[in-house]
Amino acid sequence: MPQDPDPRPTILIVEDIVFIRMMTEDYFETAGFRTLSARSTSEAIAFLETDSTIGYLFADIHLPDGEDGQILAEIARRRWPPVKIILTSADIPADQVRLPVRGLFVPKPYSLDKVRKAFEKMA
Repeated sequence: MPQDPDPRPTILIVEDIVFIRMMTEDYFETAGFRTLSARSTSEAIAFLETDSTIGYLFADIHLPDGEDGQILAEIARRRWPPVKIILTSADIPADQVRLPVRGLFVPKPYSLDKVRKAFEKMA
């Protein structure tokens, strides 16, 4: 007998620093989300291509191997338009971030409560 799908909203967390990724996963799990995590743009795209339940993307801009969360956000907006996108970085001023339509930027250090509330307010 097939299992019922997980009713929780799914967030994809893209962060290359392990302890930040784990802390963010724990926070969103506790807040009632199903979490997926990736450490690179290519891993994130693989999740997006195979899991249609992803409704939220929270990604660092600076990722390993020269990959860029801004490019990931552009690809996600083009291929998966309903996904809500928030980018973060400690190194880039907000006025220099290239955001996709309906995307938000939250600078590091951030409050995960603030990130969750920003997602809730997104159309």
